[in-house]
Amino acid sequence: MVVKNPLTSPYPWWYEIYQRVKLAPWWFSYKLGLSKQALLQDKIVELAVDLDLQDLWVKSVIKFAITEFSKKGLGPDYYGYHNIDHELEATYFTLLIAKGLNDRLNRGDIYYLFLASLFHDFDPLKDFDRPNEDSVEWFLRNNKSIVRFVDYVGLSLDIVIAMIYRTAFPFKGEVKEHALRRMDELFTNAGISKDDPRREHYIWLGWIVSVAERLAGYAMRDYNGSMELAMKNAHALGWHPALINREAVKYFNIMLEEERDMLDLILSAVPVEYKERFHRNVNAFKEAYARELETREMILQGLIRFYIKVENDGRSGIKCSDSCINSLLKIHKLLPLQLRMSDEQFIATLKRNDTLLITLRKVTNGCNSTRAGVDDYKYRERGGDDDHNDNDNDNDILGYSKGGPLERYRLRRGTRDENRGKGNTIYLEPISIDYAYWGANGGHLLRYSFILEAKRRGYRFLTAYAHRSVIEERISKGEPIEMVCRYDPDRFDYYRYDLSKVDEDQLTREIEYMLRGSGL
Repeated sequence: MVVKNPLTSPYPWWYEIYQRVKLAPWWFSYKLGLSKQALLQDKIVELAVDLDLQDLWVKSVIKFAITEFSKKGLGPDYYGYHNIDHELEATYFTLLIAKGLNDRLNRGDIYYLFLASLFHDFDPLKDFDRPNEDSVEWFLRNNKSIVRFVDYVGLSLDIVIAMIYRTAFPFKGEVKEHALRRMDELFTNAGISKDDPRREHYIWLGWIVSVAERLAGYAMRDYNGSMELAMKNAHALGWHPALINREAVKYFNIMLEEERDMLDLILSAVPVEYKERFHRNVNAFKEAYARELETREMILQGLIRFYIKVENDGRSGIKCSDSCINSLLKIHKLLPLQLRMSDEQFIATLKRNDTLLITLRKVTNGCNSTRAGVDDYKYRERGGDDDHNDNDNDNDILGYSKGGPLERYRLRRGTRDENRGKGNTIYLEPISIDYAYWGANGGHLLRYSFILEAKRRGYRFLTAYAHRSVIEERISKGEPIEMVCRYDPDRFDYYRYDLSKVDEDQLTREIEYMLRGSGL
């Protein structure tokens, strides 16, 4: 039986106490003004007061937003893109723009910009991570606190919602037609006639929020933070991880080409550091995609070869040097924050005998036979000594797959696995690969190799979390997968793979085929 969206299930009586204890460090840091959310909140309040907004009102609205997003599972630990961090970044960046355009805005405009940016994704029961403007409207209208906040400063909720409809993305085709139709109705409800120039003005304000909320994170974070944001955005939009660099470049090009006038206006209104950081990050994504294409071409030409290494035999611990650990840690940190262990936890798992670790490595110049990757994999199947490949270089580790007995892991709230305690299930942690090798079949190699090795070690099942679209694609291809637990809105679901249905010979052939480079 598939459990659907356990995040909306009632909490047990003890869960609130557990959450308070678990979140105590974050809560104290938030109250002391040390957490990221508290720091952003303080910066927003300071900027809002500078723009002549009421400070107590602004503080109340922001605290309400942080509380509501956290209560609905959309706090800082939410895997999806549209969480409270995104809302706060969008709000701060929008107010920065308002400060730079102050001569073109009145006080009411700034209030509207503040509310529209803070609540543009307020859809706590959404079915998927991307916001649905119709649902946002429903929640805004039916939340008494928000209605009071809007009324207190003499604004029109209809205008706030109309501006939020302008943030629909991509603003073209049916999405645009629906948004414009609803905006027209909302302006009429607000008493603004069709020939009133205020309509175009509020649409323009909504466009500012639209570009600002897509731009904010990439202008406020460094490249690593931007890549984490891109991975979350990819998850929200259902992109395969291998497409992140390519789709990120397309995503930026919409602003750089189709919305150039608004982008230039916004970047001219904010401090130069944000403009420079945004362009640095955009160029970094373009360079990363270029490296990815270059790497893929080198693989096709046989200039780069992969081999798979099973790092332990299941009886003794993993023989991992300091350089190996450092390489693995570096790759581990490429995962989104919510999917990472602490460094200490990660290293501890490498010392357990029951941990299965498989690395994807690059064949070095000293071992450049076109059969090297396949031959090494076959050797590892037969269980040779660990020093077989004289060319092993821990700096050539490109990625890894790692896991262990299900009983060793804490699962997401609501995931209940009937096999826990039976010792028949291995849990696969998120696979991580160096950015330059995305889209080069490395992830498939690591997953297939992990499945094969897990079956050989006597496990009956393999479980893991993955994006729903990825799981459904695998099922459609005939993989023996059962969906166990669905999560909305981030669609990061828990599935079970039946290892008893794995044909070892066939899977070995598929791995060898990919190692030859033919499957690219």
